[in-house]
Amino acid sequence: MAGDSGAVDRAQALLAAGRAQQAVDLLVDAAKRGDGDALYELALWHVYGTPVPRSFAAARALFEKAGAAGHRAGALTHAVFVALGAGGPSDWRAALALMDKAAATDPVAARQRDLLAAMALRPDGNPAAIPTIERLSQSPDVRIVRSLFSAAECAHFAALSQPLLTPSVVVDPATQRQIPHPIRTSAGAVLGPIQQDLVIHALDRRIAAASATRVEQGEPLTVLRYAPGQQYRLHHDCLPGEANQRVMTVIVYLNDDYDGGATQFPAAGTEFRGRTGDAILFVNTLPDGRVDERSRHAGLPVTRGEKWICTRWIRARDFDPWGMRPS
Repeated sequence: MAGDSGAVDRAQALLAAGRAQQAVDLLVDAAKRGDGDALYELALWHVYGTPVPRSFAAARALFEKAGAAGHRAGALTHAVFVALGAGGPSDWRAALALMDKAAATDPVAARQRDLLAAMALRPDGNPAAIPTIERLSQSPDVRIVRSLFSAAECAHFAALSQPLLTPSVVVDPATQRQIPHPIRTSAGAVLGPIQQDLVIHALDRRIAAASATRVEQGEPLTVLRYAPGQQYRLHHDCLPGEANQRVMTVIVYLNDDYDGGATQFPAAGTEFRGRTGDAILFVNTLPDGRVDERSRHAGLPVTRGEKWICTRWIRARDFDPWGMRPS
């Protein structure tokens, strides 16, 4: 059974009151009775390691049980865990089989399955081929991939992220409080392992193939929406003092029915405004790992409509995406 939210609500109230063990006991008991909501919530607790120990294996098993109890998000997240290899072996074919099973009764899963069926994928989930890559600039190293995503895939991205969008903020180092982002005026959402679905995971693999990197190097995709007048002022994407640096950035344009909003590289004297599904790839660091100052770029102000993009920052080495909580 999918269950109601009663046990989860009571457990959350107990947590808020500082009664963590009682919250855990309550949720574990509900999960043993087959309450899908309780199974799913308990799985999330194991993902984030509070108020129970972090265990991806336990989370994977609980997501599977939640899906079997009729919990839609549990079934879809279980498929993602199987594809990622979180808490057990990575098996793309098994993940697709789980999606097929869910699609028999869930229209959301059916739409995802149709998007996956339209992709040219190898048995391991990687793309069979990628479009031609064009060079826009030698220094900084900027390249373009036309139609990396289909229009349907772009629409899926926007629809999935729409409910998660929040104004772009940063943490004030003096007060540790969130404040409006000083150079990026937009709304954004991070599609971490819990927020993403199998379609997003397949597109992550396509980005990795296009950028000649490993999918494990990428941060979770960030979707950004810019309204008229909003922009991302001149900046580079490297992080101060970061040992595992952002060596490359990939931006995919999810729509093109807006004016303005080009991505500009002043050092190269060039800019690019992609059509729906086009991607721009650029390298942020020099061969010795230092910041390539010529990679500074700006998202120019949008003058009409809304600009939607998704960005994937790619690190020098594998990146752990699991510290991000649901929005």
